[in-house]
Amino acid sequence: MPNKPVKQRPNESHEPVSAQRARKLILEHRAWDGMRVLGHLDLSGASELYNLPENLSCESLDIRDCVNLTTLPKGLHITYWIELAGSGITSLPAGHGFVLRWRGVQVSDSIAFESQSITGQDILNVENVELRRVLIERLGYETFLQQVGGLIRDRDKDAGGERQLVYIPFEDDEPLMVLKVTCPSTGHTHILRVPPYMRSCHQAAAWIAGFTNPDDYHPLIEA
Repeated sequence: MPNKPVKQRPNESHEPVSAQRARKLILEHRAWDGMRVLGHLDLSGASELYNLPENLSCESLDIRDCVNLTTLPKGLHITYWIELAGSGITSLPAGHGFVLRWRGVQVSDSIAFESQSITGQDILNVENVELRRVLIERLGYETFLQQVGGLIRDRDKDAGGERQLVYIPFEDDEPLMVLKVTCPSTGHTHILRVPPYMRSCHQAAAWIAGFTNPDDYHPLIEA
């Protein structure tokens, strides 16, 4: 009978690889257990990524928006931090020892994995601007708006009904500006974040649709 192929290639398992090559090998499903990566391993946005090799080591790891990566491998060694915003990781074992980041901000396990424990009032009491932005994202714009209220800058109507341009001011940061719209087919309310310089619902809707000049935005169905 022919010999079975060797799964792990000895040279590759012991020699460290560049971060660029590691990304390519991992996304092509050609990585091996025990892979050592030089420097920062950026796998952000890899929606096709479902797992990582066991005993992987690197200085830092970015799995931001890797929505289908739901677990970290056994023996993972990270020297500095893991960026996990928008990934499929929803929990880690107690005492895991990793430094966690969310959109570049260091966060605790409770912020990363227990967003239901956050309240709008808690967020308003946070002095760190960057952390506050992360907390708003974790809680969700719609829930945050429901809990703390907001000021209406503009309102009009489209096919779904009334639209509102709502903002929440902060003394030490730019205001949170959102467009509140209703889907005409489902009746579901959507809260969409827009830049703070928006002045009208139409301008905000145009920006969401990709128009820099709202005068060029003429949807087929709009009141």
